[in-house]
Amino acid sequence: MSESTSPRATLKRACLDRLEAVAREHPAGHQGKLAARYVLQTSSGDRISMMFEKHDTSGAYLWVEQRFTCAVLDAGIACKAYPAIDLYQPGGAGTKPIYGRHAALKAMRDLSNADLVRFEIATVDEMELLLRGLLHGC
Repeated sequence: MSESTSPRATLKRACLDRLEAVAREHPAGHQGKLAARYVLQTSSGDRISMMFEKHDTSGAYLWVEQRFTCAVLDAGIACKAYPAIDLYQPGGAGTKPIYGRHAALKAMRDLSNADLVRFEIATVDEMELLLRGLLHGC
């Protein structure tokens, strides 16, 4: 089975199709084969910036600002918090601190230094549930 038809590639394509259907491209644009950046307009008028990791070697990860995730944190979707306080990790002796998140987030001023949650999408149904929860808010 080729990578382009692997279950992971199929899932990611379906997730990207759903994001394209409900959100628009983020002003920072997409990042080639690595990441797709979006803005989702909620029913209450909030604008939620998101980044989806689309590289072949990563999981189907969706990064969202934590303050918008209260309606979906208990939905049973695997996720991990990335607090801003832990953003920069110490580098080796005499080196600069290391940015502790996906590098594609740095170009998104609204997400680069915010408290984030990274959701690990396992099925298209999980993506649907996540997007529905984000659209309708907390």
